[in-house]
Amino acid sequence: MTPPSGVQQSAQPVTRRRQAIRRAVAIPLAVVATPLVALYVYLLLWWLPALGGPGPNPCDPLIDGRGACWRPEQRTFWLVAATAVLLSGVCLVMAVMRTGQTRRWWPWPAAAAVLLAGCAQALDQIP
Repeated sequence: MTPPSGVQQSAQPVTRRRQAIRRAVAIPLAVVATPLVALYVYLLLWWLPALGGPGPNPCDPLIDGRGACWRPEQRTFWLVAATAVLLSGVCLVMAVMRTGQTRRWWPWPAAAAVLLAGCAQALDQIP
């Protein structure tokens, strides 16, 4: 990558120590986050009817309970959670694949963790 000054800078190779540190962060993160991504995909499939809107039978929240009735914001939270889980999966793959490259690596695992936390918050608001 050429900086704004126009002078080409040489990329420093990734040392074995730095690559080991990157792998020590990326692999456990992937091991922990992969079941979370699978769980979030399962929950998104479970709450897929939230996209369709209310069914033919209207419900009363006082009788059926708060979580039984469709609310308009459920669609928004479902879409936010689906986007976050998709992007976190991409970030996890990039975090593991780019451990040996010379470019910036640290944003990928950080973004995956932040997106998974955001996805958990959005999924909590759906039911």
